[in-house]
Amino acid sequence: MAFSLLDFIFPKKCIGCGKLGDYFCSSCKEKIEYIENPVCPICQRQAIGGKIHPKCQTRYTLDGLVVACRYRDPVKIAIQKVKYRWVYDIAKVLVDLLATQIYKFSIPQKVIVVPVPLHNKRKNWRGFNQAEILAKDLSKKFKVEYSDVLFRNRETKTQVGLTRDERKDNVRGAFSLRSDLRDPSAIVQSENIVLVDDVYTSGATMAECAKVLKKSGVKSVWGMAVALG
Repeated sequence: MAFSLLDFIFPKKCIGCGKLGDYFCSSCKEKIEYIENPVCPICQRQAIGGKIHPKCQTRYTLDGLVVACRYRDPVKIAIQKVKYRWVYDIAKVLVDLLATQIYKFSIPQKVIVVPVPLHNKRKNWRGFNQAEILAKDLSKKFKVEYSDVLFRNRETKTQVGLTRDERKDNVRGAFSLRSDLRDPSAIVQSENIVLVDDVYTSGATMAECAKVLKKSGVKSVWGMAVALG
């Protein structure tokens, strides 16, 4: 394993136990609960290659879902550190987790990765969008195109603690194509989009994003998240 000067100045500690060396020591890495069998993005029952079940699919739903592991420690701690403690380089470790599991999924070959957007007010307060960091790292790792074509047009409440129906209501109409793009519909026309976020729980947020993209002419939309909540 290669080490940089920063690793000596600010040594990495295992997220799970605090052991020096890396964000996941060998012992804590064994505690990660990987998704053994891909699931449908709607009913979250087993689905071949992560593709949506035909009976679950409607015109504007996601076409499939890629998730690496369960939203439990130590992955849960890692995601929270990226989201709330500004530890950006942990995102690369999370992307590596996704990379090790990608073979299980029937994702289209040619895709554009698109982050689920934060509202500008929240992004300015936090200083970054964790989904954007993950999407950019995924773009570099897999050498695919990146685009932040989506915009969150209103501030919404946190989804934490809301019921499935409340989550849907909370994000309904909250996303649109960015108006500052010269021709946003042309950018996504007939492309395969992969929506990226850190955690996939009810799927309400990605479902709303997928609706916007498909109405603009996108051929297919897959969801991709590090963890399944």
